[in-house]
Amino acid sequence: MEAKWESERVRELTPSATIDLGDRIKRLHASGRDVLNLISGAPEFDTPPEIKREAHAALEEDHRYMTYSLSSGLWDLRRAVADKLRGENGIAAHPDQIIVTVGVKEGIALATQACLDPGDEVLLLTPGWVTYDALVRLAGAEPVSVPLRKGSGRMLTDADLAARITPRTRAILLNTPHNPTGRVFGPAEVELIAETARRHDLLVLADETLEYLVYTNALHRSIAALPAMAERTLTFNGFSKAFSMAGWRVGYVHGTPPLVANMLKVHQHLVTCANVVAQKAAAAALGGPEGGRAGIRSGLADRRNLVARALDSIPGVRCPVPEAGLFCFPDIAGTGMDDREFADFCLEEARVAVLPGSAFGAGGEDHVRIAFGRRSTDALAAGIERIREALSRRERAAAGDGLRAAP
Repeated sequence: MEAKWESERVRELTPSATIDLGDRIKRLHASGRDVLNLISGAPEFDTPPEIKREAHAALEEDHRYMTYSLSSGLWDLRRAVADKLRGENGIAAHPDQIIVTVGVKEGIALATQACLDPGDEVLLLTPGWVTYDALVRLAGAEPVSVPLRKGSGRMLTDADLAARITPRTRAILLNTPHNPTGRVFGPAEVELIAETARRHDLLVLADETLEYLVYTNALHRSIAALPAMAERTLTFNGFSKAFSMAGWRVGYVHGTPPLVANMLKVHQHLVTCANVVAQKAAAAALGGPEGGRAGIRSGLADRRNLVARALDSIPGVRCPVPEAGLFCFPDIAGTGMDDREFADFCLEEARVAVLPGSAFGAGGEDHVRIAFGRRSTDALAAGIERIREALSRRERAAAGDGLRAAP
């Protein structure tokens, strides 16, 4: 039945692939099906104890954390964020240039609503997180795909960007470290995006959510720290991944005072402020010891190695070890299935949920995204082994059909 009241922008919007499949898995679990979930971007680690203690203290202290904070967020948290951006990223930040948001997703939504008009074009480097495209469309703007190059070389060239710049191009969205490929944009590529933005007077939306989850000597570089980029860059980050605080829903955005002021208008009308107890805990995350965060990163690095090597040993599957993040992005073309067929096959035949790469836009075809943030390494190993065994059964069945069909 069609909705009687339905806006055009929602009619044309597709559901989040990650959330939609997650709901499907819950229904399978409810029906008694044993399905291993390897789609979630939330690591299954405990939030470090010092962060939880700070939240508990805020709950017990007094009414200050039971009411609204400033809409832009607690001063202590914004000051900690500004200190972090200055000290670690080379961004000349002040607390008044920061909004604490309900996760990074809300921050990017504020930017698209406050900075884009209908008909504007935004360059999206694809494959990319499924929500970028949707948030651009919800603002009435048009996402323009810039497919990233595959392999171990550069992901992006000047020709890739130049071919897609038009008079309507308004912004570029840069996500590094990158979801879903797990690669880190090199200094030359970050400078290329900066030069393109300066030359064409573009805004850069820089999502650095996975910054603390780099496992190699690859250098993460914040584009806002480059010459003449602070004035045209919004930098987004948060606590869900590196601090295992996904359910706490705290992120932040930094930008120039005019940009932040416009985004704050939208934020005030949408949510008033982020959860205040969670904000207090996030301040402790940035200002406290690094041991908890380092332990999460170390655990994820071990799981990355386990999953990438196991996947790469499966016939028909090629899986480079990701430099960063929470996901492997193997090429499954050698199995003879496309990415959607492969994801359905894994769910139905191996009882393992993975995401088809095409859900992440152009360039994701023939890949799937597999999350390695599970608490149990045994569960991860079992999941990959289920996929291996299901593919082996498929191969044997195909060989048997071939023998029966022979004269």
